[in-house]
Amino acid sequence: MYKYSHGGNAVFEQGNENIIDLSANINPLGIPASVAAAIIREISNISRYPDNFSTLLRAKTAAFEGVNPDWVFFGNGASDIIFRLPRAAGASKVMVPAPTFADYERSAISYGAEVCRHILSKTGGFLLDNGFIKAVQAEKPKMVYLCNPNNPTGKITETALIKDLLDSCREIDAWVVIDECFMDFVQHTNRYTSKPLLNGYPNLVILKAFTKMFALPGIRLGYALCSNKALIDSLYFHGADWAVSNLAQAAGIAALDDADAFTKQTVEYVAKERGIMERELTRQGYTVFESSTNYVFFQSPHTFDLREALNNKGIRIRSCGNYHGLDDTYYRVAVSAQANNEKLLATLNQIFKEATVGKQS
Repeated sequence: MYKYSHGGNAVFEQGNENIIDLSANINPLGIPASVAAAIIREISNISRYPDNFSTLLRAKTAAFEGVNPDWVFFGNGASDIIFRLPRAAGASKVMVPAPTFADYERSAISYGAEVCRHILSKTGGFLLDNGFIKAVQAEKPKMVYLCNPNNPTGKITETALIKDLLDSCREIDAWVVIDECFMDFVQHTNRYTSKPLLNGYPNLVILKAFTKMFALPGIRLGYALCSNKALIDSLYFHGADWAVSNLAQAAGIAALDDADAFTKQTVEYVAKERGIMERELTRQGYTVFESSTNYVFFQSPHTFDLREALNNKGIRIRSCGNYHGLDDTYYRVAVSAQANNEKLLATLNQIFKEATVGKQS
C-alpha cells in the first residue's frame, strides 16, 4: 500500500494549517517576485497545450548551465524524471546508498528492478567513501543513484570519488544518476558539481530542479542533464507528453533571468542561519552532523518523540525514522526564516525543560 513519506504536507492536515512547517527544505527567501509575475502573465496561455520539448526553457537552461541544449530534459519535477529513468535506461538492478531520498528506490521497485543498498555509517559521519565503489563493483548494478549533497544528511561527496565511481560504472556498463537538487545551496558549488564530467561520461545523468532554490514545489519543474542523446530521447518516450505546464515553463525562464544574484543572496543567508542552528543544537545536547545545504540533520538524545513534541507546540520537523539506515532518533529540519529558526531553538529548549521537570516530579 502506498504511503506518503515526504515532508511539507502539514498545510493539508485539518487543524495544522498555521503550523510552522520545517519538514520541507524550501528557500526561506521565497519565490522571486519576477517569477510570480511571469506565472500570472502566462495564465492567458493556459488554453493552449504546452511545448512538449520546453524549447525556450531548455535553451535558456543550457546557456545557464553551460551545456548543449540537446543534453537537457525537463519533467514534472525531478521526481518525475526519477520515475522515468529506470524504464528509460532498462535498469534491471539499481543501487543506492542509505540513508538517502526514498524515491530512487521506489522508482526502481515500480519498474520491477532489484534494489541493493549500501549502508552509510554513523561513525563515518554518513559520508560516502570507497566502500560504496567496492560495493558497486561487487553488485554490478545497471544504475547507481547518488544524492549530492545527500538527503537527509546534507553531506557532500567529493568530485574525485564521483569520478572513480563513474569509471567503475563505465566498466560494468552502468548509469550513474547524481541528484544535485540541493547543490545550489552549497558554498563554492563549482568545486562540487559534476557538470564538468558530463562530456567525458555519457553514462552520467545529473538531476536538478527549481523546487528548492526558487521556492516552487507547487509548480513542479525539474530537469536532467546528460550528454547521451539516446537516453534523453528515451526519457521523452517513457512518460506522458506535456509533463511541463505553460506556467512551469514561464516560471523557469523568469527564474533564470536573475538566478546568480538570487542564489548568491540565498547561499549567504542559509550558511549564516545554518551555522547558528547547528551550534545551538549542539549546545542543547543534540548530535549534529554538519550540513552543506539548507537543512540540518541531527540525532536526539531524548527517548520521547521529538517530532510529536514539537508538533504539539506548532512546529513540524522531519522524522528520519523511515529512512533506511536510520532510526526514529534522527531528524532533519529546514533552515527557515530567522524568526522560525529562533522559535524552533527556543521551543526545543522549552521541551527539554518540561521533560526534565516531568522526570523529577
